[in-house]
Amino acid sequence: MTQQEIMHRNISLYKKFVLFSEPLFWGPILITAIQKLGHMSLPSIYFMESTVIIICVALDIPSGALADLIGKRRLLIAGRILLFISYILFASMCSPLMVWMANILWAIGISFQSGADVSLIYTSLKNGGSKEIFKKVEGQATGYRFALMGCCALFVGILAKIDIRMTLFLSIPPLAIPLISAWKFTEPDQTRTYQSKEQWRILTSGIKFAFTSRPIRWILGFGALISGVSKIWFFTYNPYFERVHLDIAYYGFIFFLLNMTAWIFSHKAYVISQHFSERTCIIAMITLLAVPIIAMGLIPWWPMAYAVLLQNTVRGFIQPFMGDFTNRHIDSERIRTTVLSVRSSATNMISIVSLSWFGIMTGTFDLLASLIVLGSITLLMGSISISAYGRIFPNSKTPT
Repeated sequence: MTQQEIMHRNISLYKKFVLFSEPLFWGPILITAIQKLGHMSLPSIYFMESTVIIICVALDIPSGALADLIGKRRLLIAGRILLFISYILFASMCSPLMVWMANILWAIGISFQSGADVSLIYTSLKNGGSKEIFKKVEGQATGYRFALMGCCALFVGILAKIDIRMTLFLSIPPLAIPLISAWKFTEPDQTRTYQSKEQWRILTSGIKFAFTSRPIRWILGFGALISGVSKIWFFTYNPYFERVHLDIAYYGFIFFLLNMTAWIFSHKAYVISQHFSERTCIIAMITLLAVPIIAMGLIPWWPMAYAVLLQNTVRGFIQPFMGDFTNRHIDSERIRTTVLSVRSSATNMISIVSLSWFGIMTGTFDLLASLIVLGSITLLMGSISISAYGRIFPNSKTPT
């Protein structure tokens, strides 16, 4: 096949891979399910998440270097197999031990996938002479997933009232599709026989580049901030809904709206980026993330549950925006996946600290007070990031 044919084939498979990469019926009830079926408290869930993410930190960068050496497709297949087993264990959970086992397998699987999927499609586009449409392809792929999850979320509340475990198991069959797609991917690069010395050279080169390049360092920090805060906020959705006495039947409707919001901003990320500068987009993301968190903490009222829609504008936009931003500042194909894995690892390290901290906060203080503190810190750190952006990217203009 020509590079153009490989590119078009991989784009088609990538969209299917992303579309079904996450459980379709879990979002609105995941934390509630872990509490009721896995018999875990909210502070213990935060502790578990922060602990398990250590595995991601330990594996992200080495697995990225391995993907750069032996092939991204192979790592994707291994990762999807582990993730599939993990989701089955989650659906079957009846004790904290099963939740821990499922989460550990998830961490290993997601580490294998991390960076390899985005790197594979970006390299396919680059080899096919169309790397400039990466943001468009990524935005559409992620957007379709948000739209599908949003439609499925409409039924989650109703299904959960009938049987919450049944709702979890209904998500399992579609998760086989990303595994099949990964199997059918065509590797855009010629891969080589595994050699530990070669992997070590790729690993050290990728890490060195990530931490000596000022643009990449800024990207690592900003991406970690957005991801860490978003992850903490997601885990407060269910507890906040319960706090303001929102009936579980409405959880699905809210998740439908938030996923449709994410779909719109992911699908239109390419268009938005053409009309607004990177700096404007960055300021908007910080504002849309921090202000609603503070508002929810200050006003414990059921209509405030809909403030999560604002956060999902960021959720939809951030992946295509940051994926394009990062890849444009990586010059070498040899270390591309490794550098992307360094970004993922940095995000996970921040998540470990932030989840542990917020777990202590919610175990010691009121949830509402914890949200106000979280939002205030987000505003402070976001302001620092915006100031640093101005120094590192002084000539930033609206992309064309």
